[in-house]
Amino acid sequence: MTSLNEACLVFPFSRDNANAISALLASLDIHPQLNKLAVFLPSLNQGISSLNEGALEFKKIILAFSVYSTQLDQVSHQIDQYRDLFKNKKLLVFAGGPHPIGDPFSMLYNGADIVCTGEGEITFTDVLARYISDQSLLDIKGIAILTHNKRLIKNPKSDFVDLNSFPSFSFKRGLIRPIEITRGCAWKCRFCQIRSKGIPVKHRSVSEILKYVDFTVKHFSQRRADIRFISPNALSYGSQDGKSLNLKIIEELLSGIRKLIGAEGKIYFGSFPSELRPETITPESAKLLKKYTNVSKLILGGQSGSDRVLELSDRGHDVAETERAVALLIKEGFEVDVDIIFGLPGEEDEDVKQTISHMEKLVKLGARIHSHTFLPLVGTPFASSKPGKINSQYLQLISEFQGYRLLSGQHEKQQEEAKLLASRRSEEKEIRRSYS
Repeated sequence: MTSLNEACLVFPFSRDNANAISALLASLDIHPQLNKLAVFLPSLNQGISSLNEGALEFKKIILAFSVYSTQLDQVSHQIDQYRDLFKNKKLLVFAGGPHPIGDPFSMLYNGADIVCTGEGEITFTDVLARYISDQSLLDIKGIAILTHNKRLIKNPKSDFVDLNSFPSFSFKRGLIRPIEITRGCAWKCRFCQIRSKGIPVKHRSVSEILKYVDFTVKHFSQRRADIRFISPNALSYGSQDGKSLNLKIIEELLSGIRKLIGAEGKIYFGSFPSELRPETITPESAKLLKKYTNVSKLILGGQSGSDRVLELSDRGHDVAETERAVALLIKEGFEVDVDIIFGLPGEEDEDVKQTISHMEKLVKLGARIHSHTFLPLVGTPFASSKPGKINSQYLQLISEFQGYRLLSGQHEKQQEEAKLLASRRSEEKEIRRSYS
């Protein structure tokens, strides 16, 4: 049996994955045995050259990745490199995150030995503890594996995580990140991977959030503490159904934070990574944000200027709702960036014209456009849709808005990524036919 001091965890780290990695490491921090496990955090973007050589001294290694669909090629390549580097070691490649959850087969085929198919805190520590002690992994809840005889085994999901039972970030390792206040989303947008996780909407309690705010304040010591949050919809915090507003508990949260951080501290609520939905913007919610937060720029999910496309996407609001919310926020003195997705499934020329008109109206109201191109993400109802394409009618307006700094985003990069995602999915569709 391998002892704990003979094993280590190697978890390639990047800015994009920092929140997830910090949360998973936090689950190790409170584990009675794994809290002493050696952990190495090489740079995902710099590759294996950034790995501390000390990792090579261990006999058994768990190589873990948190993977977005757009990172799959990079991760798959690094898995091959690490396998070669650790060829004389016992190695387990573990993967979690949006891509493995959305399509376990794809992640397994692209190099992982075992993937997490749901929330990671319980499954991650269970896999590590069993692997280190040479126990079987086959009956662990919330995992999927590919057998040697080309069979996909996908176990039942693990128990849902109680956010209050796990730290939001790894304070022990100095990975102070935005505080996850809500997990899960009541809305079922057909382009979004959050729905693929099947997680009910749940919230971290005010008292627990304040505990991590206090940690953050003490970490920054004499420097100003900036408090940020992770939520698919910031103003859904405390809502029982994930849709209706519970402004009383939001005010309790924000006022409690303000008392802890003082006038010098900063509260960012409704900006990345805790954007807002249009229907949550009311005179009352806007005034609450104005009263307690320091956010000057809010991010609003509009997505399209066509009611037909919004309905096809199961977005849950219409164009008028977005325009109303923007007008209200601008009146209250906020800057507003509105997310618009080019090339959503079903978008036709008339929808493009309507979206152009919508964008022009938003800019006249005082907003800016945050542009995206539709990505056919695994695990979503739109996964098999054609890759998003920027209609030629958009190009002149994009150029004009960019010239006046009224539009920014990664729409060009995402258009290329969309093509790669669709191509990969087509290739894997043929390959998976040989698997049972």
